[in-house]
Amino acid sequence: MNEKLKTAKIYLGRHCKADWNLEHRLIGTTDRPLCDVGLAEIEENKPLIKSLGFDRIVTSPLQRAYNTSKAYAEHIGIPLEVHQDLRELDHGDWNGQKYDDLLSDPESDFKKWFIDGDTSVPIPNGPETMDEVQERIVRTIREIALKYPGERVLVVMHKHIRSIFSCYLQGLPLSNFKANINETVEPIELAEEQLSKVL
Repeated sequence: MNEKLKTAKIYLGRHCKADWNLEHRLIGTTDRPLCDVGLAEIEENKPLIKSLGFDRIVTSPLQRAYNTSKAYAEHIGIPLEVHQDLRELDHGDWNGQKYDDLLSDPESDFKKWFIDGDTSVPIPNGPETMDEVQERIVRTIREIALKYPGERVLVVMHKHIRSIFSCYLQGLPLSNFKANINETVEPIELAEEQLSKVL
């Protein structure tokens, strides 16, 4: 615990795999369930999750995150809370499409957005801009950190929103979004100096 700031110790988690992860599709806010691979990942991760001594888990409402978190919380015997603003970036019309199909489509701006990092490209029928998503996740992590002083909190989210948050922590423009994507489902510890950037 940071005694001066009276914050929680935050770990950034990610849900275990859903079928569309294996099919290399953009999931976004499409509410896909965990697949067998994801369920196996949960079992593999349980000893690590327990060893980190979490006091609670706060999760995205999407079922792949919620069910990952529920399994961990029940295994440890700690509270589980849902926070709507931990939901994934909504990819609009790109949701459900395969990365390769979008990248090879000459009429799609997906390559410019995802590979070239041109975040001025609007997500087709997406409800939020990248800047708005970043503001949302920074505000949410701040809220969680201040709400549970002295606790060790696992925050379970999604890889794209975690990357957007990572850009903020590193002071990088959102054009670095793709480079900062971390596929791991193991918790990433947020150092005190990183957390101080959102307070």
